[in-house]
Amino acid sequence: MTARADFADRPVLAKLSTLGIQAHMGVLFGLVNQIALALLAAGILALVVLGYRMWWQRRPTRADRRAPLGAAPERGTWQHLPLWFVIPAPLVLIAIGWAIPLLGLSLLAFLVLDALIGLARRRGRARTDAAAGSAG
Repeated sequence: MTARADFADRPVLAKLSTLGIQAHMGVLFGLVNQIALALLAAGILALVVLGYRMWWQRRPTRADRRAPLGAAPERGTWQHLPLWFVIPAPLVLIAIGWAIPLLGLSLLAFLVLDALIGLARRRGRARTDAAAGSAG
């Protein structure tokens, strides 16, 4: 052995990284940590299942029926949010995407896909309007 580095000698980010890994593995606080992780996993599983259930209730094939939970928000609803929320939101998302790259990539892919779908729908409406205008 040529050197020794105790936990107290490590930099703050190395300490936080070590604690985060131990908490994620369930060894930081023993059984209490494992129970908390199991509850967290059950909560995430419930969110996934309930999310698919909500989508199923509001899916486009049921447009003629009213969903019991209400309609999904329309495109562009974010434009009606207060300015104090709209300005820092992208900065927070960029910071999260930088800190957790896989989440950042999937978020970026979602935003690009959503923008492409919106553009395709807008072009489809423009063609429909133009065809209706020239026919009338």
